[in-house]
Amino acid sequence: MLRPSPLLRPIESAKLIVSFLIVCCVTAQAIEIRRFSLKTKELLGRQLYERTQRGAAPLTEPQLRAKRAAMESLRQLDKSYRIVVLNDPERDGHLVYALATSPNPDDIVVGVHYRVTVSSAGKVERVDPLARSRLVIRKNGRDRPAGYRHAGFYATNMVSTEPVETFIYLSLLHHDSCVVFTPDSATWLIKDGKITRERERR
Repeated sequence: MLRPSPLLRPIESAKLIVSFLIVCCVTAQAIEIRRFSLKTKELLGRQLYERTQRGAAPLTEPQLRAKRAAMESLRQLDKSYRIVVLNDPERDGHLVYALATSPNPDDIVVGVHYRVTVSSAGKVERVDPLARSRLVIRKNGRDRPAGYRHAGFYATNMVSTEPVETFIYLSLLHHDSCVVFTPDSATWLIKDGKITRERERR
């Protein structure tokens, strides 16, 4: 049985409730995506948050080249996606993120976000989906019992055995803590820009 995270246990005086989300997937096998260390993912998640909070700064020519190449590889996306270009933390080149959004700023859009690795020559090396399907958590849902307030959210990440950087981004963006379940039965806590492994589910 899954025991509740200490962060999200009910607190009677505050009457907290947690929005719950389990990401549906076709298979339990995780997609092999490019892997980064936890510290690197924390850094990338913070950078995504910071870039989306500032006004749009002009892109350099290498960044524009990377963005154009990434957009060519993601032609299926609609105009609701927000594009962010970051420096690749491990090699020359860039990471181009296509972040799914919602017209309602309170919606927590878990996916599908994409990460495109682009070389310094402007060539797309790989495209990694950072979720299996487009899923949205509605923080202000009408089905919440009277007297309760949102305190955080749960999600299941099926694309890797560790949380991806977009969970850091979403946690910072919505000022929410997040509990992430991964295919190896581990539970992870996302809080204050940090990723911490909690325990294995039994």
